[in-house]
Amino acid sequence: MLENILLFGLLGLSILLAAFGILWAILYPILVLWAFFFSGKKLDAMIIDTAEREAQTFAQLGKDPLSTVDGSYRKEVSAAGVVFAGAVYGPSHWHQLIGFINNIFGGSVDIYQKVISAGRAESMQRLREQAIKEGWDEVINVRIDTAVMSPATVKKGIKAVEVFAYGTGIKYS
Repeated sequence: MLENILLFGLLGLSILLAAFGILWAILYPILVLWAFFFSGKKLDAMIIDTAEREAQTFAQLGKDPLSTVDGSYRKEVSAAGVVFAGAVYGPSHWHQLIGFINNIFGGSVDIYQKVISAGRAESMQRLREQAIKEGWDEVINVRIDTAVMSPATVKKGIKAVEVFAYGTGIKYS
């Protein structure tokens, strides 16, 4: 009796693992094809959206409120505080496949540069929007930190890129 239960348990586990393997063998190529056709367009649309929001901000303020200088030449500061924003961008299955192939042959991995550039542009625009929302006239000493995010079990490979932008918000009197 116990032998039959153990046998059926092992048979059930074997069927489950086989079904998972077959599903993965079918699903992963579909994901890669989906990413091939749509991820580039989606990334381009996100870049265009960020650029349009950036242009609206510049038109509204007449200048870029972000600066990497310390602003010490202005003396009439009435308030100051920290302003920050961030964005997390991840490459698609297609981007990861192209990056893997590019790593095999060496050279620059250009496919990831576009994802990181989009993340940087988005976090900078979010910083502008946050500064306007909080009522700051300008943000000085702007810095950008970029961190690669990957699961703890994976030693290599990029699963996502976090871009964090911050600076000192200044309100002039």
